[in-house]
Amino acid sequence: MEKVKGQSLKRSFMEAVAMTMLIVFLCSGLAIFGCYRFQKHILPDSNEVWLTQQTTAPDGTVTEAKMRYILDGSPEPFGQLVADGQEHNENQGQTSYMIERIESSYSMLSPKARTAYRVSQICMVLLPFLFAVIGIALCAWWFYHKVLEPPITVLMEATAHIQDRDLNFQITFDGQDELGRLCAAFEKMRQTLYENNRQMWSMLEERRALQASVAHDLRNPIAIMTGYVEYLQENSRGGTLTEEKLEKALSNLGITAERMGRYTDTMRDLGAIEETEVHRREVELPDFLQHMADSLSILFQNTDVRFSCDLHLPKGRAVLDGELLYRVLENLISNALRFAEREIGLTFCLEHGILLATVTDDGPGFSDKLLQKKTALFYSEDTSGKHLGLGLAVSRVLCQKHGGTIELSNQPPHGACVKASIKLQEILYGTALITGGENGNI
Repeated sequence: MEKVKGQSLKRSFMEAVAMTMLIVFLCSGLAIFGCYRFQKHILPDSNEVWLTQQTTAPDGTVTEAKMRYILDGSPEPFGQLVADGQEHNENQGQTSYMIERIESSYSMLSPKARTAYRVSQICMVLLPFLFAVIGIALCAWWFYHKVLEPPITVLMEATAHIQDRDLNFQITFDGQDELGRLCAAFEKMRQTLYENNRQMWSMLEERRALQASVAHDLRNPIAIMTGYVEYLQENSRGGTLTEEKLEKALSNLGITAERMGRYTDTMRDLGAIEETEVHRREVELPDFLQHMADSLSILFQNTDVRFSCDLHLPKGRAVLDGELLYRVLENLISNALRFAEREIGLTFCLEHGILLATVTDDGPGFSDKLLQKKTALFYSEDTSGKHLGLGLAVSRVLCQKHGGTIELSNQPPHGACVKASIKLQEILYGTALITGGENGNI
């Protein structure tokens, strides 16, 4: 059976048919031989012969004499036959002999023996046909139950799970034929569906957390605006509202309204980013990433922060969305610039078809509160309200669209570390390993 699993369906079917035909031929041959022997047992060959003697006289006269002779074992000598009314004369002429077997006659059999003989003749014709039908049926039954039914059962069960929206199962079938490859493809499809559903569910959870975070952050400006409105109303009724108090309250209300407007714009921009489509194209690694790092170094103009880029990549070609990756790195480096003291580093590497871009800085690092908020990156540690934490949220959404994610951590002794990953659709490696150096101070 293991040998059958390792063969193609065509070869397995041909071998099954060939084996069936061989068995049918053998059984048919044995049946025909058995029927023939049975017929010979009922109607054996006769052991009697006709011995005919022809004598040609010198004058051309031909005489013939015939005698029935039984072959019952060892031969016995017999003399020259003489026709009735004639005398033996050695000088009569030339003599020739002819022997003819006396065939057994069906009419000599008894009625019971005749019936048995007819049945054996019918069996001689019908048994090969019957063996062929039985062989085809058994071959079809064996091929279906041993070759076709196991993978079909597995696929039917998998289809039932998918119809019930249950992807938490595994398709296991070790066949190497076409159905085995179909089961493997079905399992790959299940894994893809499961991963897509998991990512979709994760994105929905993050969106809920994001909405909850925005709703929570909106409470403060709303509470401030409500408080100032009540303050103005009380002072207006008491007659203590001076122009200085009014100007200060209106100024704070304007700042709060501006902050709420930024929240609204942020949510609109984030929704537009979630609808962004991924446009992959083939690029040369690591030259493409080196050129991207050179473009990002423009962000360090008019700063004292040092920027370095290391590329631990083999030469080759990969398929990715370069614009999407650039937007992610631009957001991460812009965030790092607000906290870095002297240096920011960017490192590229490949792990199992995943491109990892790590941005590090020597700033104070992330707080424990932010590291614990793994489901909502829409968070900012800027108390001024000018930065709403949109960069990490946008980077997270863009990486997820490219089959990756964002991971936050701190590096000892201090400093933040953000690792962005995107899934490469295709990688064609070269032979040389390239390690990039520094871009220098900008």
